[in-house]
Amino acid sequence: MIDLYVEITSFAHELDELIRAFMPGKKVNILRNREDTSTGNLRIDVVYEFKDNLLHVYSNLIQDGKKIDEANETMEIDDIQGDKWIIRRQVKNVFKRCVYKIVSRFTDKNLDWGILTGIRPTKIVNEMLDCDMEKRRIFSILNRGYFISPSKAHLLIETVSHQRAILSKNHNKKISLYINIPFCTTKCLYCSFPSAIITASRGFLDSYIDALIYEITTVMSRILKQGYIVETIYIGGGTPTALSAIQLERVLKALRAIIPSEIKEYTVEGGRPDTLDIEKLSILKEYGVNRISINPQSMNEETLIKIGRNHTPYEIIECFNNARTAGFDFINMDVIVGLPGEKLGDIEKTMTEIYKLSPENVTIHTLAIKRGSPLKDNLRRYEFIDENMAENMLDICKRWMSNMNMFPYYLYRQKYMLGNLENIGYAKPGKECIYNIQMMEERQTVWAFGAGGISKIFYKDKNKIERVPNVKNYIQYIDRIDEMIARKIHIIE
Repeated sequence: MIDLYVEITSFAHELDELIRAFMPGKKVNILRNREDTSTGNLRIDVVYEFKDNLLHVYSNLIQDGKKIDEANETMEIDDIQGDKWIIRRQVKNVFKRCVYKIVSRFTDKNLDWGILTGIRPTKIVNEMLDCDMEKRRIFSILNRGYFISPSKAHLLIETVSHQRAILSKNHNKKISLYINIPFCTTKCLYCSFPSAIITASRGFLDSYIDALIYEITTVMSRILKQGYIVETIYIGGGTPTALSAIQLERVLKALRAIIPSEIKEYTVEGGRPDTLDIEKLSILKEYGVNRISINPQSMNEETLIKIGRNHTPYEIIECFNNARTAGFDFINMDVIVGLPGEKLGDIEKTMTEIYKLSPENVTIHTLAIKRGSPLKDNLRRYEFIDENMAENMLDICKRWMSNMNMFPYYLYRQKYMLGNLENIGYAKPGKECIYNIQMMEERQTVWAFGAGGISKIFYKDKNKIERVPNVKNYIQYIDRIDEMIARKIHIIE
């Protein structure tokens, strides 16, 4: 147990995450008062003062009641200017750097991602480019101000550079839609999403689709009357293609009826190849879907069995080839690095097979051990790779991406990731997923429908996002559909 006292209490949560990035598995107890008694043998106090036009932040590392290290950071108050959120971030970063120094020395360890603990590190680079900052200056800030390693700083700048052309075309009347189908054929070992097993939910599927179509139709009719243009649609889950062909067509038909114009990018997550047959591929193509995901996660049969996937590597290849035959020229595949039992050779095999298929997008995920997942609940049954092995696996993936003429175009991080690493989406030239960029950078309004969907309304003049959530439980969603619609209409009006 590590005790943490922070004089600005609103910074405590992120400092907690930073400490646990250095020491995975350790629990941090946040103290409300400096006089509170320590509960463990290790304690960190972080305090500040204003003096001589300077902000001084001090961190003390205390072990068994004795101070064993200290660090400090200083910022000129004149440097703290502009928007209140920018000011808060600048001050918070001073606190984080101060804590980083003493924990880094205590653990004899550095973090590739430095003081960053958030999901969207690319947003920082986009903001700096918006200010016409040179890339050399951006690199310096990432490396010296955020303590990010040179390799990750270069990765951030490269990724954002591939987003700029798409983001520059945004305007206030362009929107995206997300539609959630929260059903799967099985529960994957690593999954924490509130998805239901479809065999246990069959009695509710038609009612869910009724509610979903009602929500989409009611809300979108009001939005489109105001002159908005739907740039992208993304149907995810869960596994949308776990629905029957008839049920899937009902959803797609309803979308065509309310949004008759051609959609620039229309994605459906096929996800599991055992749910995506020739009939469903034909239906997707008929209704204008132009991008699909076929996600192996691994091309090793032993791993697929272990993580709860009801398909073989051969079925992945067969499904991919069927999609090509059906006319799909924009296919994404997902891979997870660090799955239990996998070694470097397993990643080489997976990437070799994906190279042969030559999809347009590949998303490389680092395994995250999430609360609510079967993996988290059964940790003692599995062995996990260390951070060096995880980084080596990512390097193998990057090499294969280069061999496929792919570049990183979006990036995000999650809590509890192996090695405190990242997820990266790669694309062939001209095949970036627009929705992924918009969703991650939060510079376009995304209206979300279905259980668990969270609409994000973007106000460009304030650079602000307002979230409008739907309930997660699909049965509650059906019962409370009028409430879900009313939430959205309140924002629209």
